[in-house]
Amino acid sequence: MSGKEIHCVGFDCGNSSIRTVLGHFDGTNIEVELIQQVPNGTVRVEGYDYWDILHIFSQMQQGLKQAVAAAGGTVASAGISTWGIDFGLFGPSGQLLGNPLCYRNELGGLGLGTLGEESRKKMFEQSGIQNHPMNSVYQFVGIRDHLPEYYRLAEKMMLTPDLLNFLFTGSFNTETSIASTTQLMNMRSGRFDDSLFDIAGIKKGIMPPVVDHGTVRGMLRQDIADYLDIAPLPFVAVPSHDTAAAVVTVPSLEGPFAFISSGTWSLIGTELSAPLINDEVYNCELANEGGACGTITLLKNSAGMHILQNVKNELEMRENRRFAWDEVVDLSLKAAAFLGDEKIPLFDPNHPSLYNPDSMIQALQLLTGEKKLDNILAGIYASLACNYGAAICDIEKITGTEYPVIHIIGGGCRNDHLNQMTADISGKPVVAGPVEATSLGTIAVQLMHHVPGLGLTDIRKIVSDSVQPLRFEPKVGRDRLYQRYEELLKP
Repeated sequence: MSGKEIHCVGFDCGNSSIRTVLGHFDGTNIEVELIQQVPNGTVRVEGYDYWDILHIFSQMQQGLKQAVAAAGGTVASAGISTWGIDFGLFGPSGQLLGNPLCYRNELGGLGLGTLGEESRKKMFEQSGIQNHPMNSVYQFVGIRDHLPEYYRLAEKMMLTPDLLNFLFTGSFNTETSIASTTQLMNMRSGRFDDSLFDIAGIKKGIMPPVVDHGTVRGMLRQDIADYLDIAPLPFVAVPSHDTAAAVVTVPSLEGPFAFISSGTWSLIGTELSAPLINDEVYNCELANEGGACGTITLLKNSAGMHILQNVKNELEMRENRRFAWDEVVDLSLKAAAFLGDEKIPLFDPNHPSLYNPDSMIQALQLLTGEKKLDNILAGIYASLACNYGAAICDIEKITGTEYPVIHIIGGGCRNDHLNQMTADISGKPVVAGPVEATSLGTIAVQLMHHVPGLGLTDIRKIVSDSVQPLRFEPKVGRDRLYQRYEELLKP
């Protein structure tokens, strides 16, 4: 592959930041350049948390303008990835009814609570997706019962990246990775399934048509191009769920692999050619989400850096100063050395009390019975690493595959201490990187549109040649720590 350099824009919009990244492909390697990063977060109004979608859209427009300038006006395309599950609703006039609600609201839990065990099992068996209160279907059920005016007027549902693509292009469509997070898609067929709407008791016909990766979702609207003073360009269908985009960049070229996509959430899983839907998967709470180019990511949706980030934020508020991550790690290391594996306070990172507490520190103190913050920090790192090891173990049993290494990708892979703890507890080497996994995956899949015949294996080869991940070998056996964690989780 050679010829003229191709420049593509990747938007990586997450819970905490809105990132615009410019990719430069020279025919062999991809180089990524961070153009803009601005904070993102929810706004709480009358007891509900909302995403300010118009602020997000405005920042992405500015990022696009800057990226085009940085590329000398020669951007070939753009692609958008965001977190999953959340959505906007459009009414009869074709206008957005309001800002998208955040998955951390109680609506999803209330919605899931309306279904009995038999209905929940049917939802899983038909979709391949694990029942979780965050899923779009249960949020929509919650809206039906508690915000009926929104439900009554809703004629179209657009997940966050679909909504942003619509605002840029005016095109109404989706793709499998983000659509799978609704739990309204049959993952065997890769299409929305009316029987799932019936089981949940919600209206049909509101979801967009599904398009293939590498195809054009729509062209930049002329009025936006004029406003930004740039030429219209295509928005390409990429895996628009940030997890699926990140998994594209796993630098593994031989056989099956295990991954942890580490960010606000930790998505722990492997890649399959077809969904795996059985009682073992159901009981282990794994989901068959849509991956790139027809693949399936069998994964566990688990708590990740959300816990540490909240503790760090509270610590900064309490001390009225900035804390570097190295300081946080040092506090945890000193505590761990003093306590030893036998006394580090362990807990389930997915405990409901940690989902969206007013104070993460207080919630952890109540959960663990530990009052000293440095001891709690040691427990956070150890509990996350144990949780990772347990999930990988479950996936190995279910798939009948032993994975030689664990690939940690995404922003959380910069946490060397957690990487080493994961290697020690799992007994497996950890390969950490790339950091810019979602942006890089979003850019790499766009190349399928520009380079005829390019497939997922080719993309992984390009990514592998473009990044230099770090490797962490197991150093200290943590068998007793892991055993204590397993005992903790027993019913």
